Amino acid sequence: MNLLIKTIAITFGILALLAAAGYYFITQSAFSDGEITEVAEEIEGRDEQEAVAEENEEKNVDADMEEIQLQIYLHQMTHQKVAAAKKIGAVEMTPDNIDNLLTIVSANKAHYEHGEFYETALTAWKQGDFSNAVDVHNTIWDWQDGTVGRATGLMSAEQERVFVQEHFR
Repeated sequence: MNLLIKTIAITFGILALLAAAGYYFITQSAFSDGEITEVAEEIEGRDEQEAVAEENEEKNVDADMEEIQLQIYLHQMTHQKVAAAKKIGAVEMTPDNIDNLLTIVSANKAHYEHGEFYETALTAWKQGDFSNAVDVHNTIWDWQDGTVGRATGLMSAEQERVFVQEHFR
């Protein structure tokens, strides 16, 4: 009986490690910053007839960026603004990245489960209001069943400057 318990415990431990490793690699292998721009430019480059045809198609249309990938980007962008014990990944919160993600969300909002949430968050950021960053971070963190790194508040301007210097310069 004791051997059976040990075997089960080891099996669950291995499964937990594999799940954690899988999550890590998924978050680390998200699109590069350049790919955000490429997807946004592709969407902006569509002609009007194609846009009308897409609107008339079934709701099963493939989005140009999967919702989970968009969530990873938004989550990693908040890392520049929020205080958290652990942060995995970082995407710089630049006006171009915000605009590009807004373009992607606008084109695919009907296909995303949380399209309104993304659009509201990004619109505020575009206007220079980052007061929602903790809520955005923790909401996406909850959707992805986060276990470590819950945001506890906004970083100070100095903390953000240091974060930007360490991750993007």
